[in-house]
Amino acid sequence: MGKNFNGTQINNSATIVEQAGADIADVRNRAVKYDTDGNVVLTAASTDAAIGLAIIEAGYNDISGETSGKAATGDDVDIQIKDIGYAIASDTIEKGAEVSGTADGLIKASAAGDYVLGIALTAGTKGSYVEVLINRYQKASA
Repeated sequence: MGKNFNGTQINNSATIVEQAGADIADVRNRAVKYDTDGNVVLTAASTDAAIGLAIIEAGYNDISGETSGKAATGDDVDIQIKDIGYAIASDTIEKGAEVSGTADGLIKASAAGDYVLGIALTAGTKGSYVEVLINRYQKASA
């Protein structure tokens, strides 16, 4: 016997809100993952299973810029989990490269065995913004 889903609404939002699991100096446009408590923290290695990218308005929105992007433990963090978002490159990234979260939530070109966050739609150099098509999967080992 089948299930009846009439009237059921599906949340098709590209973003979710999660609590920060640690103090984060600047969460904006950074790759995040779940910690053991189910809260979000920045990725620390390219093998971390990133869930998405914190959006540009995530964290404190301080007009002076001194604390913009800061998130304290327990604060809400807005995270883009699908579609196209922006991330900050930790090194040179070519257009079309698979990318992974790495130290401080920055992204880098993926290597064998890395957890891929998505595909770079634009090229970038260290510190620049890279447009990323979010499409998570584990890259095959060598």
